[in-house]
Amino acid sequence: MYRSSTASRTTITITIITIITTAKMCPKSIRRVSSEAHAKINLFLEVLGKRSDGFHEIETLLCSVSLSDTLRYTLTKNQVIKLCTNIPDLPAEDNLVYRVASYMLERYKPSAGVEIDLEKRIPLAAGLGGGSSDAANVILNLNVIWNLNLSLAEKEEIAALFGSDICFFLQGGVAWGTSRGEIISPAEDIEIDHILLVKPDFGISAASAYSLSKPAAADKRQFALDSWRNDCFNRLEAGIRESYKEIDTILRQLENMKARPALMSGSGSTCFGIFDNAEELTTCQQCFNQAGYWTKKVRTITRKEYQSVFKA
Repeated sequence: MYRSSTASRTTITITIITIITTAKMCPKSIRRVSSEAHAKINLFLEVLGKRSDGFHEIETLLCSVSLSDTLRYTLTKNQVIKLCTNIPDLPAEDNLVYRVASYMLERYKPSAGVEIDLEKRIPLAAGLGGGSSDAANVILNLNVIWNLNLSLAEKEEIAALFGSDICFFLQGGVAWGTSRGEIISPAEDIEIDHILLVKPDFGISAASAYSLSKPAAADKRQFALDSWRNDCFNRLEAGIRESYKEIDTILRQLENMKARPALMSGSGSTCFGIFDNAEELTTCQQCFNQAGYWTKKVRTITRKEYQSVFKA
């Protein structure tokens, strides 16, 4: 089961040794920024086939939810990136917050460094987009405090270098992701109040999930916003349920306790159920809590609400 340790913190310091010529002056009025990096669920995910570059061609409907990590940024006089996190064993070289911040420091050469305090609440390897959301948060906030004035296209260019779904988290709300997931088309908000997330005591990598999937053939699924509750679907789910029996058990239990629909989010391992009311959700949550699962009640958030935490 996923647990975040708040008692101990890991500090990772990345120092740029070579002299950096200053290209941008940081605004004196903005020294500190704090904002939320929201998770997502996939209400729809269809796999169309494997591409020549090794990625899969997909169609997916992504939806921001209220669960979030918190990132706090403080400018520093020295041109370094300092990362603090409540996950003690989070590897620096593989962490998207570190990689994106380091890339932007080297590319844009701001006059100041930054300390980033990352408070993780979104489970790792869970199909909720936590790492990608954190990465997008870095792009959006460093753009502000380093006064980079990047266009959306420039932000998306950076995002695409580091992950397929990071572009979605630059905008949030509800959106279609196509190609390998990096081409984002905003869609109408879907407001859902009673969503229960349930995660078993293991993660599933995207590579593993896609390797177990069979792309759509004649049975390609379709999704319509006006009938979204009936059209929710995840092509990755069948292969995962067959190989990870606990996922199958969780989804069956959600369905038995009146979740409509019950679905795996993205590549898993988090599953979610949508309920008609808070009472049914609470009863179901108590059942999974007693069995030792990580659970979280969430709701969807609109694009306007999502974007309100970013200043520019």
